[in-house]
Amino acid sequence: MRILYVGAIDFSRHCLQEVLKAGGDVVAILTLPKEKAGSHSDYADPSTVAAQHGITVHRIGNINAPQNVDLIWALAPDVIFVFGWSQIISKEVLDIPTLGCVGTHPALLPRNRGRHPLVWALIEGLEESGLTFFYLDEGADSGDILWQKPFPITLEDDAGSLHEKIKSLASEAIPVFLTQLERGTAPRIPQDHNRATYWRKRGEEDGEIDWKAPTIKTYNLVRALTHPYVGAHTYEEGRRVKIWGGSLPRGPLPPHASTLEPGTVFLSAYGRLDIRTGDGYLTVGDYRLEGGGTIAEGTRLGAEG
Repeated sequence: MRILYVGAIDFSRHCLQEVLKAGGDVVAILTLPKEKAGSHSDYADPSTVAAQHGITVHRIGNINAPQNVDLIWALAPDVIFVFGWSQIISKEVLDIPTLGCVGTHPALLPRNRGRHPLVWALIEGLEESGLTFFYLDEGADSGDILWQKPFPITLEDDAGSLHEKIKSLASEAIPVFLTQLERGTAPRIPQDHNRATYWRKRGEEDGEIDWKAPTIKTYNLVRALTHPYVGAHTYEEGRRVKIWGGSLPRGPLPPHASTLEPGTVFLSAYGRLDIRTGDGYLTVGDYRLEGGGTIAEGTRLGAEG
């Protein structure tokens, strides 16, 4: 079974390694040019893995461009794995492989289709998500399901730990459905489109902290945008503050902080900040002030300008 592999992020590279470990015949890899790596905060070049296995790498921009459609026809894949690629695949490409195109989505489809599902799951305080491998069609995350499994989300989870959870599930899934595809026994489970829900694409403004909000909402935003993502942000006298790490209160709000305005830093010590929120406080332990330096007690954080 000839596999054409498409991907450009850390999860893509992990899945590629699992496909090869399971004996998959990857005939070529399509990935982004290095100059476009900035479009993905978790970009990962697959060329090192490819070189170890003697696989040709083609760096492309738009997978649906005529020259790339011609390239895919020439590679004659039986199946195309699209694991970590932000473009919708055209019908012209979908129709090339005899076994179809398989994509992946870190959610329990048909729920939570769309953009940034792991980020949204944390922001919304979900207690469960999942990983789905599915057959691509002309819609967005709407094709038949090939493999799916849930995973729990705890209060201690963040973007990094959820990435590890989906990697673990991918390692479990790939040997199973790879064998099924080769034997012609792979399932196709239609999605119930009446149950579909959607996440919208997030913008930079969605990452700004509202200190008037409850502590749990601020905590969820910070843990959702931590590494490998860009971090939540706030401002200190016009300078941007990036925040990657926060923790829920270790105890009640100190009496001397109860009258402070939300966003006020009432403790700055030992590499951490305690910051007043709408209903308590958040401890921040990983931050960077634009231009460098530390943030002093009494500082009021908030909107730019």
